Amino acid sequence: MAIRMLKDGLSHEQKVDAVAKSVREHAPFCRPGEFFSLKKAAVSHLVPNPGNPKHRDMKINIVDLSEILEIDPKSKSCVAEPGVTFEALVRETLKYHLVPLIVPELKTITIGGAVAGLAAESMSFRYGTFHDTCLEYELVTGTGQIISCSPEQNGEIFEMVHSSFGTLGIVTRLKFKLLPAAPFVRVEYLHFPGLDPFLYAIQEHSRSRDVDFMDGIIHSPREIVLCLGSFVEEAPYFNRYHWEIYYQSTRKREKDYLKTLDYLFRYDHDNFWVSRNFGQENKLLRLLSLPFAPDSTRMLSLARRFPFLVAGVPDVAADAVIPFAQMGAFLDWYLEVFNYFPLWILPFLIEKMYPWVNPNFIGEVKSNLFIGCGIYGFRQDGRRNYYKAFEEKVFDLRGVKALLSYNYYDESTFWRIFNRERYQRVKKITDPKNLFRDLYQKTCFAASREESPRRPE
Repeated sequence: MAIRMLKDGLSHEQKVDAVAKSVREHAPFCRPGEFFSLKKAAVSHLVPNPGNPKHRDMKINIVDLSEILEIDPKSKSCVAEPGVTFEALVRETLKYHLVPLIVPELKTITIGGAVAGLAAESMSFRYGTFHDTCLEYELVTGTGQIISCSPEQNGEIFEMVHSSFGTLGIVTRLKFKLLPAAPFVRVEYLHFPGLDPFLYAIQEHSRSRDVDFMDGIIHSPREIVLCLGSFVEEAPYFNRYHWEIYYQSTRKREKDYLKTLDYLFRYDHDNFWVSRNFGQENKLLRLLSLPFAPDSTRMLSLARRFPFLVAGVPDVAADAVIPFAQMGAFLDWYLEVFNYFPLWILPFLIEKMYPWVNPNFIGEVKSNLFIGCGIYGFRQDGRRNYYKAFEEKVFDLRGVKALLSYNYYDESTFWRIFNRERYQRVKKITDPKNLFRDLYQKTCFAASREESPRRPE
């Protein structure tokens, strides 16, 4: 039996009609060079950049699109609006002993944002990205039309919405899969003195699928940890990591137990890149922040409300998905250029290459196992543009860099990676006046600037 979750107030259809009406009313008056952006309830998880031109855009209000519409325990599926955060979603689905197949690591990431970007986590070695678990989207187009898309209906639109960063329209409803979950997660930490045995272990567990979760942390070239998690019904103890930094604990532990909710958001208080800019690795500052827990919501809200705190201080925060066979070459280069740790590692299944990737670019890659690599908080020293160095190396290795931070691709190189033909074909249908910006325009505006983001010496 499906369980309806909609709260009192406007129906979903009324809210979507209001969004579509707003687009239709404003679209005719947009001049060339004027664009739409979205006003959302949740904080943005893009790396804060006060120079982003979207801050000057006309805003389409989707604040009200933040409710769970239906949970169906029988079919193990959920229907929800795009502004639902993963924390709110998981708290509800756990009441039925279910969770989404992919749960990104920060509590305030929204399900709409997970589709617009490239959201993956420690079940990605089984299920890929959150988009790979989705069954249907509802979309408001740049002409104010409301359409449904799925693999069977408007299939190309459905596939190209993934990782389009909102440039093809406004996702207003999602239907996605759930899976059974136990109350606890048991985590085993395997320690390796080098990359080769670490990668071998990843490959073996990816093949056998003998665990539910898998990710890794390279603390140094000789200190590498593979984190293997499994659902369990009981736990002799459990940790929460609301004040201790989780990733640091993996250096000394052999095993651990966490409640399922706490496991899924175990990195939230580490908060990756903002932890360094806001001093959250300083234990005294973390203590002084009581009772205001330094979670992702508060740190990202600070960055949005007080942009001067991050202006001119863009420590490198970058993710990329790299073919498994190229990890040795990548780490050799990384040690020479960055030599910065921790480096987050995420095994990543891509059963069929995403259609938004240019097939000529990725065609030489045969394996469906990839490795996600994440750098968070590397301090730029002014000697070079490290963002650009990272994206150039990832390009050379036939990997794909996530577009969540600073991007310096020239347009020709960008469209060697991304599938311009497919993208433009869908764009003509869903946003013919380019009111949501072109994907290159929206994500690579930094490339038009002469300066690179460097920390002043």
